[in-house]
Amino acid sequence: MTTPDIAVALDVAVAYPQSAPFHPDLRYPELSQLPESQVDPENRIYRAVRDLLASLGYDADRFATAQWNPFGDIIRPGNRVVIKPNLVLHHNSGNPDISAVVTHSSVLRPVIDYCLIALRGAGELIVGDAPHGDADFEKIVRSNGLRSLVEWYQGRGQNVALRDFRKFVYPNGFSESVCERVDRDPDGYVMVDLGRQSHLCGLANLEGLYGSDYNRAQIVREHASGNHKYLVSATVLHADVVICVPKMKTHKKTGVTINLKNLVGINGDKNFLAHFRVGSPSQGGDEFPDSRSLVLSVLRAWDHWSTRVLLAPNTYPLRVVYRYARFPFRFVRRIYRLITGNPIWEKGNWHGNDTCWRMCLDLNHILRNVDAYGNLQSSPQRRYFCLVDGIVSGEGDGPMCPDPKPCGLLAAGKDPYQVDYISSYLMGFDPEKLALLRESRSSPEAGFDPNSLRIACSRRGAPVDYKSVNLRFRAHPAWKGTIERPARAL
Repeated sequence: MTTPDIAVALDVAVAYPQSAPFHPDLRYPELSQLPESQVDPENRIYRAVRDLLASLGYDADRFATAQWNPFGDIIRPGNRVVIKPNLVLHHNSGNPDISAVVTHSSVLRPVIDYCLIALRGAGELIVGDAPHGDADFEKIVRSNGLRSLVEWYQGRGQNVALRDFRKFVYPNGFSESVCERVDRDPDGYVMVDLGRQSHLCGLANLEGLYGSDYNRAQIVREHASGNHKYLVSATVLHADVVICVPKMKTHKKTGVTINLKNLVGINGDKNFLAHFRVGSPSQGGDEFPDSRSLVLSVLRAWDHWSTRVLLAPNTYPLRVVYRYARFPFRFVRRIYRLITGNPIWEKGNWHGNDTCWRMCLDLNHILRNVDAYGNLQSSPQRRYFCLVDGIVSGEGDGPMCPDPKPCGLLAAGKDPYQVDYISSYLMGFDPEKLALLRESRSSPEAGFDPNSLRIACSRRGAPVDYKSVNLRFRAHPAWKGTIERPARAL
């Protein structure tokens, strides 16, 4: 029997349960391999994830028996398993409901259970991420129930840990505090140099690179003279298996963020991550489109000057100066947007960004082929599985401030390139119009023909042709009208 490459389940009636530790709706036979837990008949997420794994044909001969072990082919007893959710930020435009921003822990509960079944009491399981530099990690994991979930496992003697992979943070926000070194990954960090195998290799104007910090000198140094370096979490590189559980969202720099973009969270120092090149295309950059607007020229000149002079030195007095000096420019920005009705494209947040997707593919190449010591190998170094959380997705101004979009979607498979390609299609976008997906499909390490993929897609339990699905996501405002595919009836 031929098994699917990708499984997709859609049921808009499925919603996140509210209370950790998100017990299963039934005591399924295979859960007898784990310590006794309660049941929550209202938790439809658990059943949905379980059914999705079954539809992939994993350990099919033993499904619905006490011996079912769906992750048995990728996880062996004694392995280190790292689960990588999206824990990017602790708020959504000040909204305490972050369900459209981060992975919900009710989706992680069945994943952790089936990992523990495969480990059979030997090995370790770590849930971790490197959120945004100004994110409050504890607020995130308490808000989405992850802290309570992990503590519940630990209270039952299970070897489950929760880690923040960041090396540096801004404890009170980027413009309010200076960058502090924290070294939160207890295993440390591994320097990886992709050299000529980087997707950034040969790109023009690398001296114009901008990372995720104000100090451009560092990002230029890490990607100069044929070097293309990343500082990767040792927790991740020491893993035997990585399970990616991203949130499905639109993204201002890459169009979408699913599995491939989610790997920015394996890099401990985010200023190694090339986000764009300063200036417009006519200036050799991809920060924003070319424009003849005098107002935009003034605003962008201020942004470049203030970044270089007030923010890059990383001192508190200059942060105070910036905090007050920025007000007239912020006011002008608001007035300009009200009058023109157009977003002010900047910081690489537009469809012309030709840098960020390259960094994302570099990180995926590292996860696949770099060993625990930072050496690039010719064969995969760890096993992989991904499960997309699209129960409540994010559309519009993603990834930090998206509007919630209830979709009831889960998608899974062993190849993140394929899963992202199909997931973006379901969102209503043309994957060939997204460089992150178009270039990954044609790359030597991930090349595939979308038409040859075997996809098991269901809606409310009934099989459907995935090509008939268009969830009509609203693109980020700076991507609107550039990546959509023609709508088809649901």
